[in-house]
Amino acid sequence: MPKTGNDLIVNGELILSGDVLVDDWVGWMWEEDTFFAPSMVRQALATLGEGRVTVRLNSPGGHVNAGEQIRTMLAGHPGGSRIIVEGQACSAASLIFMAGAERLMSAGSHLMIHDPSGAIWGNPAEGQAAVNALDLAANTYAAVYAAASGRSAEECRAIMKAETWYGPEAAIEAGFADGLAPEGEPLPGSPVVPMPAAATLVAAQAAYMSARDHLRGRIEAAKPDERAARPNRNPAAVSGENPKGNDMSKDTTTAAPPVTTPAPTPAPEEMKAGPAEAVAQERTRMKAIREMAAPHVAAGRIMQADVDALIDDGVSFADAGSKILAKMAANEPPGRTSSPHATITRDEVDTRMQGMIGALMGDTDGPAAQFRGMRVRHLAMELAGQSRGFNDAESIRRGMAATTMTGGAYGVSDFAYITTEVMNRRLQAAYERRAATWQLVTGDALTATDFRELNSVRFGGDFSLKKVRENGEYQEAVLSDEAEGLKIERRGRTIRLTFEAVINDDMGAFNRIPGEFAIAARQMENSMVWALFRDNAKLKSDNKALFHADHKNLAAAGAAITVASVGAGRKAMWEQRAFGTTDKDDFMMVEPDRLIVPPALEVPALQFATATTPNQDGAVNPFKSTLTPGVVPNLGTAAGGSDTAWYLVSSALPPIAHAYLDGYAAPTVQTIEGMNPDAVVMNARHIFGAAANEYRGAYKNAGA
Repeated sequence: MPKTGNDLIVNGELILSGDVLVDDWVGWMWEEDTFFAPSMVRQALATLGEGRVTVRLNSPGGHVNAGEQIRTMLAGHPGGSRIIVEGQACSAASLIFMAGAERLMSAGSHLMIHDPSGAIWGNPAEGQAAVNALDLAANTYAAVYAAASGRSAEECRAIMKAETWYGPEAAIEAGFADGLAPEGEPLPGSPVVPMPAAATLVAAQAAYMSARDHLRGRIEAAKPDERAARPNRNPAAVSGENPKGNDMSKDTTTAAPPVTTPAPTPAPEEMKAGPAEAVAQERTRMKAIREMAAPHVAAGRIMQADVDALIDDGVSFADAGSKILAKMAANEPPGRTSSPHATITRDEVDTRMQGMIGALMGDTDGPAAQFRGMRVRHLAMELAGQSRGFNDAESIRRGMAATTMTGGAYGVSDFAYITTEVMNRRLQAAYERRAATWQLVTGDALTATDFRELNSVRFGGDFSLKKVRENGEYQEAVLSDEAEGLKIERRGRTIRLTFEAVINDDMGAFNRIPGEFAIAARQMENSMVWALFRDNAKLKSDNKALFHADHKNLAAAGAAITVASVGAGRKAMWEQRAFGTTDKDDFMMVEPDRLIVPPALEVPALQFATATTPNQDGAVNPFKSTLTPGVVPNLGTAAGGSDTAWYLVSSALPPIAHAYLDGYAAPTVQTIEGMNPDAVVMNARHIFGAAANEYRGAYKNAGA
């Protein structure tokens, strides 16, 4: 399954880890590769919504243009961003770091700033043009560093040319960081260890990267090579083209390197170093081992005490990997392989997962057949696998934390992924079943790409055909436009599926909770749309109320629903003109087809619109077949409105515009805490907005 922006969100934070790629390269990356790209960040920010977002950054850099695009997104995010460097922010990633309204560094992290670089191919003129382009880019980025640090652009340019590395204290002193990320108070009397020199940091990082690659090679050698059976998805690796492009890193190779197992190299702690360097290397070793073991600890395949023992024993990072693998293999019960992916294909995993989802939704056919009758308690025990044992409570807890199928790729357990998907499908089905009365006054939905204000634009002008002049010249029509502002907003509540609810086998949660949220979503929409209509909202374009005498859509005196009063309203709508017109005959000829009333006027409205046979010609109601009544409780006195006011509306020119966030045209459920064996925590949310935008499509009479 391709990576998306939601894969960058963990516990409500944006995790930017790995290489910085342009969007065009994402399709050629392996799913397990570590990377992020502008489109993924944009999607993640839209999901997180407005307000301060916390970004955790650990990247060696990558494509300079992608880095600048992501920096711009974070800098312009409503509420700003709090960026924490965890590990390194080098090259293009250092540019991203400059976007933070608050820029923090962890105690063992590094920042590296240097000139952009890229491969050059061509004649001397083309080479010089490329050099000029790189110089321009370097000067542009120097201005970004200068604005963030308070230094001059010339100073920052010199820093870039020297390829400068900073530890946390040095970065803070230079103005590139604001402070240290909080991680607990030091013990009283602890010595303050100075940061090592830049050259030593480079050497330590190189040794760490080499040790990491060595470990990866050993792990790959211990399991079947799954990539060998896959088609090559990176054409650049075949043709010899350099996929790095204009890259801020110093990698200027022109072909993809072969996949080989690197020769063993000393881990950082084995290098000759002074006291300061030794402390930095020890921090790197401890952090690397903890990060490597974290997903396996969360999945229950190894204990945190085992990890702490490896750290306390001074085991190197490279050796820790093999010891962790051995420990996990020893913890596996008889009959279960320590590498599920070696015997279960991805298609089988997807089929099994879809079968469980379908069974919980009541399906009995297809993949769901083998799980027919499954309940939430059975799901947890099934996910526990052969390790479930005879203690049901412990099996359920294990099942709620298992990641055998997803591999923890989504930051959630299998149980959280499946239950969230069931909630999502039931919620959207319940939402679609409930009618939306507000559609009586709206048209097609607009699509918002973010939470900024949309402009719902109306065009008009003098389009009447004019006499062609004697010289054959046509008179030009001048186009006018007006724009109304519309902002979407996010609303929601938190759902908690607890360990106790699973033990009690509360299947009602899967039916009751989505149904209640579907009702709430429709009520939210009704409230937003009808409040605009009922309260006579102001238009942004002219700062006048939707129903206003100047708009010629408000009856001068209130009257009951009669042929005469409805006829007066129809006349006013027929005579509406396009704005910007200068022709006295340029009528829009808007014809109403809906009669909208509060519940108190339901009977008069139905009587007026229901076909009857008159006793005499003078009693004929000519509008009976032209108007469809709509009864809306949000317009009555019970909602703060009027029990006498009634409205005419044209479906061809609806008075209210509405919008959804792109990709969220219905309420959704998202897991925010999915690795906790005691509960699955989800957010049910709906992203919707509305605004009054077209006065010529509606008419109001205050009634009598």
